[in-house]
Amino acid sequence: MVGCYSDCCRFLQLDQQSRELSQRHVTKRAKKLRVKEKEIKLKPVIAFDFAEIRERDWCNVVTCHMDTAQAYVWRLQNFVLGEHILKPCPENQIPVKACAISACGNFAVLGTAGGWIEQFNLQSGINRGSYVDLSERSCAHVGEVVGVAYDSTNTLMISAGYHEVWDFKGRGLKSRWEIGCAVVKIVYHRSNGLLATATNDFVIRLFDVVALRMVRKFEGHIDRVTDLCFSKDGKWLLTSSMDGTLRIWDVSLARQIDAIHVDVSVTALSLSPNMDVLATTHVDQNGVYLW
Repeated sequence: MVGCYSDCCRFLQLDQQSRELSQRHVTKRAKKLRVKEKEIKLKPVIAFDFAEIRERDWCNVVTCHMDTAQAYVWRLQNFVLGEHILKPCPENQIPVKACAISACGNFAVLGTAGGWIEQFNLQSGINRGSYVDLSERSCAHVGEVVGVAYDSTNTLMISAGYHEVWDFKGRGLKSRWEIGCAVVKIVYHRSNGLLATATNDFVIRLFDVVALRMVRKFEGHIDRVTDLCFSKDGKWLLTSSMDGTLRIWDVSLARQIDAIHVDVSVTALSLSPNMDVLATTHVDQNGVYLW
């Protein structure tokens, strides 16, 4: 699944687009409702997550949009926008920046630019509560939440701004890791329980969320890290950067095993489950490139 800098998400199958989730017929609907097109058209997608497990039961895709204080849900089965709109902090119109769907497919968690993290039931769209650090503040983070993730057993929820691990059911804080620099990107591998983070010092750090400690540190990039991606088996970590490189790291050996230099820096990447196709997007390029 590919998220793009527009109002839709697309599914790719090799060199052929196979599916598209979009509002469709926006111009026609705007005329019918006698409103301007921009009033009903969603803004560009900045983050999304999906789960296949509940595809036939209810909406299983969640999208966050630029400068938008709510998230939208979609049905992958028939490619339409769902009936529920997820609105964290309705009294404070703060943009949603991150989202994740639980392993069971029942819940979605949203992180906002104001530090709030709230959980929703995907079937009903009902807000199921906030993650709050009661010892220090009224919300989860002091600043923007840059990423959220659930573990494979619905035991833990991970959030980044700070590195924080929360109890899934009680929504209480279990652990926090202070590393002295801002987190810009995270990716979580549910099978091995490893959290990879990119920070503004260009270093990649791996954390074991069960043992609650840092286990790997990868250095090599000399400019901002733009994306991270685990292989399906969790043995490799792929990273891209504005320094024009795409690097491959061996997680078990704790070292870089390959690097690719590109003319135009990679902004996002994804490796296929069987590890034979790599999809990338690049600065000022509209297409998705397959390697």
